[in-house]
Amino acid sequence: MRLILYTLVLYLAPVFALFGQKSFEGFEFFGDDSSIIECKITSDFKFLRKEKYKSAYQPARFTMFTSEGDSTTINIKIKARGLFRRKHCLFPPFKIKFSKDDFAGSSVQEFNKLKLVTHCRSQSAYAQRVIEEYLIYKAYEMLTDYSLRVRMLRINYIDEGSKSDPGWNYAFLIEDPDQMAERNNAIELSIKNLHPEHTDRIVSTIMPVFQYMIGNTDWSVHAQHNIKLIKINDPSKYFSITVPYDFDYCGLLNAPYAIPPEKLNIEKVTERVYRGFCRTDEEFQKVFDMFLAHKEEILSLFQNNDLLTDKNKRICLEYMKEFFSIIENEKLVKRTILSQCRTDS
Repeated sequence: MRLILYTLVLYLAPVFALFGQKSFEGFEFFGDDSSIIECKITSDFKFLRKEKYKSAYQPARFTMFTSEGDSTTINIKIKARGLFRRKHCLFPPFKIKFSKDDFAGSSVQEFNKLKLVTHCRSQSAYAQRVIEEYLIYKAYEMLTDYSLRVRMLRINYIDEGSKSDPGWNYAFLIEDPDQMAERNNAIELSIKNLHPEHTDRIVSTIMPVFQYMIGNTDWSVHAQHNIKLIKINDPSKYFSITVPYDFDYCGLLNAPYAIPPEKLNIEKVTERVYRGFCRTDEEFQKVFDMFLAHKEEILSLFQNNDLLTDKNKRICLEYMKEFFSIIENEKLVKRTILSQCRTDS
């Protein structure tokens, strides 16, 4: 009964308070504009936390503010999502379902269910990790179009089910994998037990090197764990393409809950392990050269980000520079990447 009454109030409020409101006609979350979206999400977040293991959506309102002080409010639906983070986070990540009617002429009409990565817990360290993970997505986007785009939001969470509000925090939206596939003239695949060597050879070298750069071992092509697969709509392109996501277990973030798998024989997630397959020296060098060509651009993402604290900038930059010093040194490459690369079937 409580949820029914809350739903009626939430959906009728905009009718009376915002009669004649504008819609988000033509608006794109993942277009050329990468500015931070100032917004407000109103819902019963106490209920969301309580029912976070259930799959049902609950009503909410989404208000977006402009630099001129104007605002537009629409009805949305939200539900908690994720595996580990749903369990660990006091404020879990959630999926937003937008109404297609509010986004005429926008790609949101087709891709209206978007994942939102939240701050997880109230401590400032968690807020910093949201920004760092966002920058990781942006860094991979620099290397290949076969990547999921992201958009940063600054959200004022209003909790209708509690006397205290979660308040302002940063979060980011992740592009729908089907939208990413469409802009690459491809389709998303779901193939378990696919051997990694049956994927595009160039991309399946770039991706593991990137995972090595950020110190991430929490992925698997074979199990499609934190990996999406897409297939180009071209008969001449036989192999599928790997697209990574979900980087919260990486060494660059060094989250307190991140524990490396026992089989890797490392004590901390900050210890790098190369989990890709072996390549020829020429193939590896071609990919290393690509990373080195983007070195300053990638480092600048962190160096020039005003949302990171000086301490977090320093830690991130030191960790990233360590990677670049490895791939610039032939002996270090042999000692680390070449000695760890996989040859198993």
